[in-house]
Amino acid sequence: MKNFTLSLLFLLIVGNSMAQKNSTLNWIFQNDTSHFQTKNQKFKLRFGGRIFADAAYYFEDKTELESGGEIRDLRLRFDLAYAKKWSASINVDFSEMEVNMKDTYVKYSIDSNSFLRAGYFLEPFGIEQTESTNLTMFMHVASTVEAFRPGRNIGVEYNWWNKSYNLGLGIFGDFEKKEEKGSSYYYYGYNPYHSQYEKSLSFIGYGVSSRLSIVPVQTNWNILHLGVSGNYWIVDNEDKTVKYYSRAATHIEIEKFIGVKIDQAKSQLMYGLELIYANQSFSFQSEFIKTRVNRESEYHDYIAEGWYAQFGWMIKGGNYKYNKQTARLFQPNKGAIELTVRYNETDLYDTSNYYFTGMGGRQRDYTVGCNWYITQNMMAKLNYSNVDLDKYAINGEENFNMIQTRLQFSF
Repeated sequence: MKNFTLSLLFLLIVGNSMAQKNSTLNWIFQNDTSHFQTKNQKFKLRFGGRIFADAAYYFEDKTELESGGEIRDLRLRFDLAYAKKWSASINVDFSEMEVNMKDTYVKYSIDSNSFLRAGYFLEPFGIEQTESTNLTMFMHVASTVEAFRPGRNIGVEYNWWNKSYNLGLGIFGDFEKKEEKGSSYYYYGYNPYHSQYEKSLSFIGYGVSSRLSIVPVQTNWNILHLGVSGNYWIVDNEDKTVKYYSRAATHIEIEKFIGVKIDQAKSQLMYGLELIYANQSFSFQSEFIKTRVNRESEYHDYIAEGWYAQFGWMIKGGNYKYNKQTARLFQPNKGAIELTVRYNETDLYDTSNYYFTGMGGRQRDYTVGCNWYITQNMMAKLNYSNVDLDKYAINGEENFNMIQTRLQFSF
């Protein structure tokens, strides 16, 4: 919370000083959003956020699942832009009664088709890994992506795009906060012993991520997108472990259903393939991800993979359009109603290795859903999912179903 407060204070001080140099900030409201800017538009300041209210009912099988509701996402965002070249963003999540930093960075726009940014944000890898949860088609990310995604880390990224290509390339590192026992002190007469703990940050891993996509077809009627991603990560934590896990297409139930911990790890090499096809009323999206954990010479390497395919059908209003800057589809227009289907397979069980903690497990699941884009800022979702787990899953073989709903609002 202290880091968030200091970051926000810094942003406001910088914004105030910039504004004073130009003119008074004016409030602008357009396209269902608002922001403040100077008369010459050299400085802009925007406050935003979102809230997701979720509910789930589970049809239990073997594992005792707890139906209920939660505030899935509760965020505040502060964006600052100066002189069309420089911008900064602070994104903070307050859900689950905790304060967590999300994307927080400073960005320099090289030109209208490229930028360089540094800070804490999602690594460029795949479609759903970098997709905002505001825009995802389903309530929960595909289990394959949840298991393998690099996530957010501290780093520097270069991004370039045009009508037919998009390239993201970054160098990242992950830190761990440590408390080490320091010197002991002796006091005369009382409290004869006192231990001092020293806090420090240390690297637990570092690497590179990249994503390249091409759009060989982009017309008013058809869109075809092909992409490939890569991630290479050096494992530098004390216990030399890599972990993969999935929560089985839901978030309210905190149980992890498939998972594995690989010890004696040296590095991780991962690649992903992606495909998007869309016309005005139909969309198809798929990703395949494969990972290899390189271990010490006397141990076998670990290999795992997964994939998903999803379909969307716009039965009312709007159509699918392509965003060349993010290399993903735009959110449909307000008033649109969309039917969705997704099938996912995630296999964490490496048949050549029988001794990993958790063993891995294989999960197959499908989801059917409906999305209603009430306004540009409000959306309702309904998902029905079936999850099938094999005998190597954390709780063994089982099959269960769930119904989930969400009402989300952003500003």
